[in-house]
Amino acid sequence: MKMKYQIEEIESIEQLENFDNEEVYDIEVDDNSHTFIANDILVHNSVYTTYGNFFKCMTKEYREKYKTDRSKVDWILNFNKKFLDKQNNQWCDEMYSPRHGKNVHEFELETIVRSQICVKKKKYLKGYAYVKGKFYDKPKISGTGIEIIKSTTPKLCREILSDLMYSLMFDYDEDKKMEYIMLFNQKLADYRKKFYNAPIEDISQSVGIGDYKKYIIEDKNELILGKQCPVSVQAIARFNYLAHKNGEDNKIQYAGKIKYYNIMIGDKVCYFGYPAGELPSWAPKISKITQWQKTVIEPINRFLEVMNIPKVNAGNAQQLTLF
Repeated sequence: MKMKYQIEEIESIEQLENFDNEEVYDIEVDDNSHTFIANDILVHNSVYTTYGNFFKCMTKEYREKYKTDRSKVDWILNFNKKFLDKQNNQWCDEMYSPRHGKNVHEFELETIVRSQICVKKKKYLKGYAYVKGKFYDKPKISGTGIEIIKSTTPKLCREILSDLMYSLMFDYDEDKKMEYIMLFNQKLADYRKKFYNAPIEDISQSVGIGDYKKYIIEDKNELILGKQCPVSVQAIARFNYLAHKNGEDNKIQYAGKIKYYNIMIGDKVCYFGYPAGELPSWAPKISKITQWQKTVIEPINRFLEVMNIPKVNAGNAQQLTLF
């Protein structure tokens, strides 16, 4: 496979201020790989190495010796310090010397992650075991460009999503995929039961209302929504319409924080909102299967898909294949 490249001339170099001996250069390339050719060298500002298969290939004796995450981290740190850093510098010397250049690179191991899930470029989750001298006995999950738990996520769903993501990050084993899928299905089924039995407030999303009058055409005798009406405004407009219909105009709300959930009107998904702690007796019935799908299943499926694990269907189970 031939790599395509394009030669660009540098237009200008400007020194912003004097940083003494703390020069840092960050070259951004408008390309998916973020790499470029400099003096016949393929350049990138960082690299990563995986050690998972290495530890799996160890003899029984050494697998027992390097069984814990901390012992594996210590081995990687020791390996980098005593071998890999020197080897990297040697490789750079071998590339620079024939070109009459001097190697000024310094390699630094910044992080060690126990596992990582990449959804797409610059959208990933990492489970850090080591970050710049600090060890984590329990891996620290950190996301870049990904929102698993949003400000709108219901209270119970936060607990469910956190536990399921932790399981995907640290319990999944490619060599025991089918076994894991069965265990994940059971965990999901248990959470689904808990979700269905929870108070509506615990599974309702939280959101703020804005620009009510901009989007609502009518909310008294009938409910007429304007174009591109936000979910939050749709939800509280339905509350206001039903409050008026039930003779409780004193409860009508146009701004502030509310909770809302999914309802079904015919075969259409709609929304109903209410002030927190004030769910009225005339509130429409929640569609728990839709609420479950929107608040738990859809966020989880994004990660199952990129991990090549069958996505969860509306019936709350993964489709197992024979081959």
